This record gives sequence, structure tokens and C-alpha cells, in this order.
Amino acid sequence: MVQPDDLIVEHLTSTPTLLAPYNKPHKRHLYSWLSSKAEMYLEGGNSDTILLLGIRGVGKTTLLAQIYFEVLKEVGPNGVLYLSLDRLRALGLELREVVEAYKRLVRPEKAVILLDEVQYEKDWDLKIKLLHDERRFFIIATGSSAIKLRESPDLARRALHRELFPMTFREYHHLKTGRELPELMGRIMRGEEISMPPVMEDVEMYVRAGAMPLALEMEEWEVYERLTAMLDRVVYRDLREVHEFDAETLDRAFDLLHLLATPKGERFSYERLSKTLGLAKGTVMKLVDALEKAGLVQRIPPCGSPAKAIRKSPKIKFLAVPIKSALLFSSGFNLNRKEVFASLLEDVVAFYLFLLSKSGNGRLCYEPGRGGADFALELNGERVVVEVGLGKVRKSQVERSMERLGAERGIVLGERYEISERVAFYPWKVFVAGF
Repeated sequence: MVQPDDLIVEHLTSTPTLLAPYNKPHKRHLYSWLSSKAEMYLEGGNSDTILLLGIRGVGKTTLLAQIYFEVLKEVGPNGVLYLSLDRLRALGLELREVVEAYKRLVRPEKAVILLDEVQYEKDWDLKIKLLHDERRFFIIATGSSAIKLRESPDLARRALHRELFPMTFREYHHLKTGRELPELMGRIMRGEEISMPPVMEDVEMYVRAGAMPLALEMEEWEVYERLTAMLDRVVYRDLREVHEFDAETLDRAFDLLHLLATPKGERFSYERLSKTLGLAKGTVMKLVDALEKAGLVQRIPPCGSPAKAIRKSPKIKFLAVPIKSALLFSSGFNLNRKEVFASLLEDVVAFYLFLLSKSGNGRLCYEPGRGGADFALELNGERVVVEVGLGKVRKSQVERSMERLGAERGIVLGERYEISERVAFYPWKVFVAGF
């Protein structure tokens, strides 16, 4: 069995080689904030603990590697400790004993400690809390989105929390080309006139696969293969953080994901999913809840009273749209077929609206029933109806939804550009490229 002291002696010298493949030249927008926090600490600021959550493949390990090499320039290999909790568990070691060995052997006055995939450590939150309470180290810990459910209130009060979401188009385009695009989303959601930006060829690529960093360095089909393989770990490891599913139920989670990914997947009610999968309705609801808490999907409730929300099934949209593409690709769907691509686009729009609602403490819902609005976003005391239509969408149809929902404005995303007093039509490519 490996001893903690032996691991530290070997690990401090081998970490640069271990992390070199993850030290990508492109940096997510969150990197600047993390780097500035680490720099402030090294220059004499207070210690901090940052918990960085997100689904697998979204770039958490890459961020840690980039921070590692940045800090390495300032403090040398003994002043920064990177640990993968997955690897520690495989070696039969615990976080606390390894960190104690590091403190004993190196005796750092200050150190940056980077902990990857903390969900693999038993009582991870208590151990990080104890490290935090020493007020000596700057700590960044990553984990799956679901681990916050099992986080102790004590650590929740102490740690700064950040969630790393899939990329919007503007971040994807910046990392791919180095060029910044204007932010248009605020003006679009207010129904204002805009200067039409040049439409890039890679907007369609983004809709299919570009929200995950893998798309920056791989062929599209390779992205889908990697994401399909990644889903195994999400289902069999991360979902267990939410509910105690048995192996057979977790097997059916893949069938559920494939059903939800189909172009008409959003129309499946819990009752229909239950019948199709041969699972109890309550089990299906628990699986969907786990998929949402793991960061794969979002549930969008029907607009109206809480009683209506209970009676009607939610729309279920993928937050990481490339995972939906990967599921469709593995099932033999042509992602460029109009119906399939329109379904992917609607999930991208739902993802953008999710980010808007989260940033402004808003509420996202949909209008149930035939002819109802795809989405309604309530933000800053106003409600905006959003319709996604690659076919023909009439202004009168949107106005009826606005009247039923008490919305101030209507936004239609399709092929044309036309601004009127209450309803604004924008090309979908402009909407996607504007955020």
C-alpha cells in the first residue's frame, strides 16, 4: 500500500507531467476570476475555499490545471498541491492524511491546494471545512453538480460556490478564434433594434456540439463518442449522489435519456415515460430529478399556479445540448435534418433562457396546450414570451400567447428580422451568436 509521505515526495515532482495534457491554451471566462482570487491570496490576502461544480466534460480539470501552472510560476512546485480524489481512493488513501503529510514534509507557510472530483472522498465536505478553518490555504475543489445536495451547512456557509456551465456561443467563438462578439442578449430580450452582426459559419456547429470544450479540439464525431462514454460515469456514479437507485434502474436511465433526446421527447408526459420504460411513475420522476441535479437537464414547469404545475408534466430540456446530439448521433439520427436540428436549437434557446433566469433570479416556464408559447421568461418584474420557429410563426399567434400569459413582449426566433412595438422577430443565428 502507498504511504502518504511517499505519495507526496513523488507527487510534487510528477504533477507538472500529470497535468500538462490538461493545460489547454484556451481559457474559460471563469478562469480570470479564479486566477485573480489565487493571486490576491498569494499577495497577502485572506485564504478562501471555492467549490467549483459542473457536469463532467465541462472543463473543471482543465481550469485546475491552468491555475496550477499559473501559481507554479509564483511559488514553485512545493507551494501548490493538486490532488485527484479519484486517484487517492484507488490508492487507498484519504485526503486528510495526504494533506497532513504535505504539511509535515513541506511546511508551507502558504499554499494553493487544488482538489479534483471531491465526490470520491468520504465526508468530503467535513474534511474541506476543517482545512478551511485552518485559515492557511487557498483551496479550489471541484465536483459534480449533484454533490451540493450532500454538502454540510457549515461548508456551505464558508465556501464560495461557482457553477461551471456549458459554453454560450460567444465564449465558444472567443476561445476558438480569439475574437470577441458584441453582447446582444439584453437588447434582444427588450425587443430593440440591433445592428446585425456578421453571421459565422460555425453557429450551426455550435448548436450541435459547441457548448462543450471538447469541440474546440476534436472532430464533431469524436465529441459525440467522448460524451457517450462520459455518460456512463454520470449515470452510474453521479446519479447515486441524488437517489439510491439500484443497478437495473440506472440501466433504464440510458433509455430515458434516449427518449428525452428524440425530437418529440419534450412532449413525453411522466405517465407516457412510465409506460414506455416499464417503470413506476414515481421512479421516472426520481430519475428526471436526478438528471436535473446532476446538471444534464432542466425541468421547465407549465406557466400558471402551483396546482397547474403539479398536474402537468414539465418540459425537459438538455442543459448540455451536445449530450443530446451525442445521444441522437448514436441512435442514427441525421442531426442536420430540419426537425432534428430544430429540436437541438430549442434546447439551446432553453439553455440561454436558463442562464438569464439564473443570473437575474427569474422564472422560466412554458404555456401548456396546443398553440402555447414555447417559453415565457419572467425577469425583473416583466414577462417575455419566446417562440422558436424555423417555420412560419404568425404575429397574431404570439400575441394570443402574450395575452393569455400577461406578457409585455414577444420574441420570435426564426429566419426573418422585423421589429414592431410588442413583437420582435430575430434570425435565430443572431440570437444564438448574441450571448
